[in-house]
Amino acid sequence: MDDFLEKSVVKNTGQILQYYVENSHPAIIDKNTWELVQLELKRRSVLGPKYSGSNLFSSKLVCEDCGGFYGKKKWHSGSMHEKIVYQCNNKFDKGKDKCQTPHLSEETVKTKFIEAYNLTMGDKRRIIDDSKEVIGLLTDTIKIDDEIVKINEEITIVSELVSKLVKENSKTDIQFGEYNKRYEELSERYEKLRLRHEELLKQKNSKQAKAIKLRAFISSLENSDHQIKYWNEMIWMLIVESATVHRDSSVTFKFHNGLEIK
Repeated sequence: MDDFLEKSVVKNTGQILQYYVENSHPAIIDKNTWELVQLELKRRSVLGPKYSGSNLFSSKLVCEDCGGFYGKKKWHSGSMHEKIVYQCNNKFDKGKDKCQTPHLSEETVKTKFIEAYNLTMGDKRRIIDDSKEVIGLLTDTIKIDDEIVKINEEITIVSELVSKLVKENSKTDIQFGEYNKRYEELSERYEKLRLRHEELLKQKNSKQAKAIKLRAFISSLENSDHQIKYWNEMIWMLIVESATVHRDSSVTFKFHNGLEIK
């Protein structure tokens, strides 16, 4: 498997580990990598069809000027001067100022990443230890879980009160205005609880997703050399959250542990 996101197949000569399947035969890639790939596919799906493809730098290269993504462009197609570049997708959008960030070649991005990676790995042990501490904080969701339980209990109570009110109204002659007032109060209370429940689930899912990314990040660092000479797509996918392109052609790489390096 040459590109897990693109699903293109080549002979595995040791460039990847193993594919993860719970409680099955030895996997082709490890669990951390598998979970990160699933998160990446989901993230691209949420961004929409335009970014759901498996382009090498899909939705990772970001324009400093507008915050939009860089995309792959073919210049001088069909001619002897044809070349592939990456450029801000919003650069020439009508109704907005033209972004001043430059286009970059694939090799330029790769070279800059290798330089950033090698510079960062000088402090590899500390980065791994700090990241493990953060995982401990992210996986501690006791407070969130406790509040979710309480919210669920309150939702059950409110639902029962609504049901009781409706039955009471069907058996007695509650004034229309009084019935509406009580029903609206209960509905408002229910909606607030529902929104809070949804917010708590998002918080928990966000923490779990960050923990998954950090585990894959740590696994990548622990199994990688302190210095790399050549482009490694697996390392790129496992440790880079985003890469912001600046007007002076420099690139700031943000890793999954929050570390930024230019």
